[in-house]
Amino acid sequence: MNEAPKKWIRQEIESLDPETDYVRIWRLSSSYGLNEFMSGLSYVTTFQNFVVTDWGSEAIWRDDGGKVLKRPFGRVEQTEGANFIWWFYGPHDERTKKSVDAINRLHAYWAKKLPGRFSYNDDYVYVAAYTATSMHRFRLALGLPGFLEKEKFAAHKFWGEMTKLFVAENNTPLHGYPDDFDGLLAFCERYEHEPRPRVERVNLIVSAFHEQFVFRFFPKELHWLGHQLLRALSLPTTLETAQIDPPLPAAKQLLPKLLGFILSYQEEFADDPQSSYLESLEQLSPEQKVERRAEMVELDKAFGPYFKQIVHDDAKFSGCPFHEALKASTPATGTTSAGAVTEMERTSVPHAH
Repeated sequence: MNEAPKKWIRQEIESLDPETDYVRIWRLSSSYGLNEFMSGLSYVTTFQNFVVTDWGSEAIWRDDGGKVLKRPFGRVEQTEGANFIWWFYGPHDERTKKSVDAINRLHAYWAKKLPGRFSYNDDYVYVAAYTATSMHRFRLALGLPGFLEKEKFAAHKFWGEMTKLFVAENNTPLHGYPDDFDGLLAFCERYEHEPRPRVERVNLIVSAFHEQFVFRFFPKELHWLGHQLLRALSLPTTLETAQIDPPLPAAKQLLPKLLGFILSYQEEFADDPQSSYLESLEQLSPEQKVERRAEMVELDKAFGPYFKQIVHDDAKFSGCPFHEALKASTPATGTTSAGAVTEMERTSVPHAH
């Protein structure tokens, strides 16, 4: 007779007081059960929403693509590493404060080069509001139960404390954080539906995020499927602003349900993990860490030429300066360090409307 799966996370959450244990509740809700694939999926479907403004895309893409093209996988590792520290240790831990302080200093550095781009208070509040509600919204989109009431309370309080650590341009404290979890949801809806110009840089950044994910996790023959999955899980407003086609109706209908079924099955029949994703990374041997870094370096080397070859001939952006710059910097051989670009890969790229 099979043993029942060892379940402890939900049981512990239900035993905690969200008023005093909100850091622990958030940690249990967000830091366990991740893997490379789900972490990468979360990164793309989350961070694409933070670059949809003209000024935000300028700060990320700059003139030549920045780390989006030169160190895309290293950038993901760096960003995720900071997030995992915040989620696990919480806003009052010195490791979190040190990490956020480094982010504030980085923003201050770039604000001197791009004055005004880091001054929009609502952009920062949206990052906190979206992050606090993202797992709840994601689960609902997959047909799974959302957060418990105490998880909602804990998420709201946790990210309210996190916003106190960040500053906008010129060391300006943030303001306007919503009063409760429903307020966070309303703030996100309002922010996401604000009219925005369709900027070429936004298309390039979001397209690069999408290509980066399928480049790593899908064989060439299934790149189209990776793109459809990402589009099916993306906010329609983000796709529209980024000038990326929506998912096919069948993909929008079926892929979230399929992913929801897989996660539901794991939650029902698999043991809860004993270690968080951050702890599992920290427990890698020195050799495994070296191997992981080497893999990121190789992916970084391969992706820039690969991405340029795919997107620089997009007729819908013919004559646009950033696409033209990519075209000028792309070898004329038709191949990249990742190999020849097939017709299937070309047609799987997110296109502009």
